[in-house]
Amino acid sequence: MEGTEALARDEASYLLLDERWVIVGADEAVDLAAEWGDAALVGQHLRDVIGEETLARIQRDGTAHFTLDGIDHVLTATAFNMRSGLLRVLRAQEVEATLEHVVSMIVHELRNPLSAMRTLVQGLEEDLEGNPSARAYTGRLTGEIDRLGRLLGSMAQVARLQPRPPEVLELSPLLEQAAELFQPELIQRGIQIRVHVTARVAPVRADADQIAQLLVNLITNAADAMPRGGTVVLRARLDPRGRSMIQVEDTGVGMESGQFQGASRRRSTKPDGMGLGLMIVRGIVRTHSGRMRIVSTPGHGTTISVTFPSLPSASPADQGTARRAALTE
Repeated sequence: MEGTEALARDEASYLLLDERWVIVGADEAVDLAAEWGDAALVGQHLRDVIGEETLARIQRDGTAHFTLDGIDHVLTATAFNMRSGLLRVLRAQEVEATLEHVVSMIVHELRNPLSAMRTLVQGLEEDLEGNPSARAYTGRLTGEIDRLGRLLGSMAQVARLQPRPPEVLELSPLLEQAAELFQPELIQRGIQIRVHVTARVAPVRADADQIAQLLVNLITNAADAMPRGGTVVLRARLDPRGRSMIQVEDTGVGMESGQFQGASRRRSTKPDGMGLGLMIVRGIVRTHSGRMRIVSTPGHGTTISVTFPSLPSASPADQGTARRAALTE
């Protein structure tokens, strides 16, 4: 049932365009607006947002792939003849949102057969108890089955991202707890971890367990990017629109521009090679209606920023004050 509900959830964002491909409206959650918000898009020609080549593909085929800040999107345009004229709706869907649904189906289909295989191997081991050479083979089979089980467990995290009812959370304690958790291990690897929280940062509405998981994955990836040691900085600050954001900054190897497209799947250097860490992070960000941005310089490190929506209780005056404060930080 949970898988069916996940498949039914529409996680896309939308732009409205007139007959000239000029943007006349934007969904508040649209990723193409970056940190400045949907209002910055209204009045712009779509060509100036996604580029001439991508626009040409949409005009020709009705759909196109587009990469922004290392995030792959599928863009689909649909035209409607209205009394006031032609209106186009551009749907932007993150490719990973679709991948997560595929992962959910894979996990569902493989878990039961894998459990059955392990049970059969255990029964075979009992029959071969007096044959040490045969037990060596069954032991290898059990080890591989268990390895696949662990991999499915990691994949299940991608498919499981249904948050509990959110609560209002202060970001500073979350960052401090994450730093405290990782500090002993990072010290042994020659890595320092620091926390920096600006005074004006506001609480966010979120699932504490999922934000903790997000930080664990980002810190793990940051540490893996610094094989010779370095520094990880956990920040909580305001973005230019006055919204609270978390940043995980490392001084590691960084990424070439061509690596951004696959960053969510390949930045991790762990032996499993699946790179599920950032895929899980993106799913958590998406379930919280947040936005994620990756900025990386080869040889100098990577900063990953996660921005949360403003709390509904914040008044326009408060938001204006926070926006001015963010610009001075």
